[in-house]
Amino acid sequence: MADVARYASGPGVRTALNARRARHVRSAPRTKLDVWPRRTWLRWVVRLAFTAPGIALAVISSPTATAIATPNQALLDHLADIPWDRADAIWLGEIYPPISTLLAAAVAPFGGRLALGILGAVVAGIFIQKLVEIMIQRDFSLALTVTLTLALTANPLFMYTVTENFAATLGLAFFGLAVTDVVRFVAWRDTRAGFRAGLFLMLATLSDLTAIAYVLPLALAAPFLRLGRHGQRGARWANVLVIVYPTLAAIAAMLLLTWAFSGNPIGTLGEQLSSGYAERFATLGPLFTTPTGWLLAAPVLSAWLVALIVRRPGSILVSTIVFVAILAAYVGGLLPSGSAGNTFILMTMMAIALVPRPKTRIVFAALDGVALLQLAIAWLAAADRAIVVEWMRALASGLGLA
Repeated sequence: MADVARYASGPGVRTALNARRARHVRSAPRTKLDVWPRRTWLRWVVRLAFTAPGIALAVISSPTATAIATPNQALLDHLADIPWDRADAIWLGEIYPPISTLLAAAVAPFGGRLALGILGAVVAGIFIQKLVEIMIQRDFSLALTVTLTLALTANPLFMYTVTENFAATLGLAFFGLAVTDVVRFVAWRDTRAGFRAGLFLMLATLSDLTAIAYVLPLALAAPFLRLGRHGQRGARWANVLVIVYPTLAAIAAMLLLTWAFSGNPIGTLGEQLSSGYAERFATLGPLFTTPTGWLLAAPVLSAWLVALIVRRPGSILVSTIVFVAILAAYVGGLLPSGSAGNTFILMTMMAIALVPRPKTRIVFAALDGVALLQLAIAWLAAADRAIVVEWMRALASGLGLA
C-alpha cells in the first residue's frame, strides 16, 4: 500500500494531473473579464492590423498635406515655442496638456507630422482592439461587433483625427477606455474597474485640453446609470468620487502650482477661454439651422435612438450632458482650429460602451441599422467639413488620383 501511495503522489502522476488541468483551463468558457485574443502574440497581431490603415494613410497624405493647417501642425508650432531649458511651474503650464505634448516632442524630430500621424495610428490600433475586446466580453454577435467597429472607424472623420490630431486621438482613446470601466464599476460592481476609470479619465485630461469638457460631465452623469449596488446608501455619489478624484486632483495640482508661481491660477488658459467666446457663442444658434449643425447633432440623436432600443433611458441624459459640454468647449475655445469629428467619435464610442448585450434578434437588427446610419452620417459630415475635404484631396493626390 505504501508503494501505491508513493506512486500516486509521484512526479509522473502530478505532471499528468497538471496537464489535464491546463487542458481544462484552455477549454474554459469565456468570462466577462477575459482578454481577446487570449494569446499575447495574437493580440498584438490584431493591434497591428488595426494600426496598419492609419499608418498607410499618414504616409500617403503626408507629402501633399503639409499646407493644411491641422491640429498636428499647430502642435508642432507650439513645440517650437516651448523653452526646453527650464522645468518650473510656469513651464508646466506651457506644455499643458503634458502627456501629448511630451510624446509629440519625443517623436517630432524623427518625422514631424508624419511621425505624429504614425503615433496616432498606433494609439488608435490599440484602442480599437480594446473596444472589440469589450464587445466580445459582452457577448455581442460577430455581425454587430463588425458593424459597430466599422461605424466608428471606416470613415474620413475618424481617420483624419487619427492622422492629423494626435492630442484628440490620445484623449479620446483614454476616454473610451474609461467609459467602459465606468459601466463595469457602476453596473457590474467591479471595484478595480472604478479605479482604472478614474486613472483613464485623468490621463485623458492630461492628454487633450478638450477632454476637460467631457470628462467631468461623464463623472457627474455616472449616478444616472443603472446601479449594481442596490440598497447601499450613498453608493451613487461614492462611485462619482472614485471616478472623478484623480482628474480633480491633477487639475487642482496644476492650478495651485500655476497660482503659486505666477499669481494667475489659470494662466494662458484663461486668456484662451476669454478670447472670442462672445463671437463663438453668437454663431452657435444659427449653426443648428444649417446642414452642418444637423450633421453635428445627428450622432447624438443616434445615441438617443440606441438608448431607446436597449431600454436604457438614463443613457440619453449621459450623452446629452457630454454633447452640451462639447458645445461649451467650442464656445470656450478649447477645440483647436482644424478639429473635425470629435463629436461623432465621442458619441459613437459612448453608444458602444453604454449599450448592454442585446437579448433578441430584433434588437440586434435595430442596432445594426443604427450603426449603418452612423456610418452614413460620418461620410456626410466629412463631406461637409472643409478641413476634412482638403485632407481627402491631399490623400487622393498622394495616391495619384488627383
